[in-house]
Amino acid sequence: MTQLLARLHAYVADELMYQLVITGLIIIATLILSKVISFIISKILRPIFARTKNNFDDKILEVIESAVFRLLIVSGIYYAAQHIEDAFNYITFDSRVSLMAHYPVLKKLFNIVDGLLYTTFVLIMLLMSFRLVTIAFDWYLEKINAGDDRNLSGSLFPLLKKISKIILAALAVVIVLSNFNINISGFIVSLGVGSLAVALAAQETISNMISGFIIMIDRPFRIGDRIKYAGNEVGDVVEIGIRSTKIMDFDSNIVILPNNEIVKSRIVNFNYPHTLMRVVVDVGIAYEADFRKAKKILLELAAAHPAISKEYAPQVYLTELGDSAVNLKLIMKTDHYKDGFEIQCKMREDILDRFKEAGIDIPYPQRTVHISKTDN
Repeated sequence: MTQLLARLHAYVADELMYQLVITGLIIIATLILSKVISFIISKILRPIFARTKNNFDDKILEVIESAVFRLLIVSGIYYAAQHIEDAFNYITFDSRVSLMAHYPVLKKLFNIVDGLLYTTFVLIMLLMSFRLVTIAFDWYLEKINAGDDRNLSGSLFPLLKKISKIILAALAVVIVLSNFNINISGFIVSLGVGSLAVALAAQETISNMISGFIIMIDRPFRIGDRIKYAGNEVGDVVEIGIRSTKIMDFDSNIVILPNNEIVKSRIVNFNYPHTLMRVVVDVGIAYEADFRKAKKILLELAAAHPAISKEYAPQVYLTELGDSAVNLKLIMKTDHYKDGFEIQCKMREDILDRFKEAGIDIPYPQRTVHISKTDN
């Protein structure tokens, strides 16, 4: 190799031209090396990775292949630029001063090229990291079988991916600024003060964002769940966002609740851990009626309803001897909470019909008033 370079030097004769030829050869060698490595990855490694059961390793290999090809080219150009810069430092002009000293603009030009190549290198690494983060989250999402859980695949994981990419981007900016000898300590202090001011001005928004993150991690409910919130309000969760949660009520209206209010309130989830729901029907009968017969009728009606769970036997309790009626409570369970309201309506209709046939009265509220006369 040394002899070849010596012969090339003797053939070219001119020192500047020789260094330019060497610079061009470095770039050509880098391109050839990049193509060889891409060929090895494509023709040798890719078929090996294709034999695995999942395709995530293939995606990782594709990202690495693309990044390595670009990084080698940028590295080759960077090394070639360094070589020609060193050459300009000792190649003299009129045998007195170097070309770099005679043309100061060259120094500035090489500094610009050096900064651009370094920034490009960091940018390529950043884009590769972004793609690897996406692949890693997708792999974990598939591993835990969370594709159907819209709370994870539609809310939490995209949020975590964005946070990871923001952290990587901030780290890349710090690395680039450090390369340009920019003191970032003052910038960090200013950023801290600015963050404090923003936090004080937008504390409600930040509180909602933190609460949204807690909801996604703690998962008291998922998208599609029916919940009871704010006392007795009931609706289906349609979206869990960073700042708020959207719930559709029974009038098909979207109720938007700030996340910090949800975190502080009592939530009843009808879906979790299962959709089984208790259905209660209260009925009052007259004191003159046979309450045992009424209990039997209620149990027969509950057993005949197709939506009532067969695993849990219906129960009837005499709960109160009221002012106007003997109060009975029919307790049933249905396999899905969405059938609860329909079951209550149907049971009340059937109870009216069967009680009427059996001669069991459902009394109106009444009060007996005794008036006594005095001698006066």
